Amino acid sequence: MRKLSILAVLLLAATAHAQSLDDVVSKVMKEYGGEAAWQKVTSLRESGTVVPMMRKGDGKMTRFWQKPDKLRFDVTYPTEHEVRIVDGDHGTRNDKEVTGGSLDAMKLQAARLALPLLLVEKRASLHDLGTKDGVRTIEIPLSASLTLTVNVDMKTWHILRSTGKASGLEFVVDYSDFRRVNGLLFPFAEAGMAQGMPTANTKLEAIEINAPSAPPPPAAK
Repeated sequence: MRKLSILAVLLLAATAHAQSLDDVVSKVMKEYGGEAAWQKVTSLRESGTVVPMMRKGDGKMTRFWQKPDKLRFDVTYPTEHEVRIVDGDHGTRNDKEVTGGSLDAMKLQAARLALPLLLVEKRASLHDLGTKDGVRTIEIPLSASLTLTVNVDMKTWHILRSTGKASGLEFVVDYSDFRRVNGLLFPFAEAGMAQGMPTANTKLEAIEINAPSAPPPPAAK
């Protein structure tokens, strides 16, 4: 009888664990504004400041993400202007084609801007890596060679960290300063690392949802 009771408990625990990933995704989406609202997001325009760790001078940044995997990242430093563009499997930096690990890094950057929507769109292929210290870890396969792993706080349902892996490289972003824009939740602060080394901190100042691809012309004087 006791063995049957233990087996029943184990079966119930296994069933609860199997269903819990759906619960986590559902609660994350609810906290971030709801799946229906996120499904209507076709583009994001974000602007702010980049504070690099390996160079002097902050950069003024604009990034424009368009569903499903297009990104234009435009940043102006005191002595340099850089434009990165990724469109699916193609990427350029200052009009020069980018391949290999550099392209993978840009593709991961584009994918990160689709959070938390990726949890829904990739639901069938998510890998549940379990819970530790109140944080749930979920791996999102993006392609045969790219993965994005997210850490979810089980109390707030915020995505606290994303870890992108590609070509033997690891890119980590920690998220904080969560705010709502038109009912959707976004992190306005990001701390980036590559291979364990800090790379840059990004502070967002504005986020436009479903913004046009080009900024509006200046108002006539």
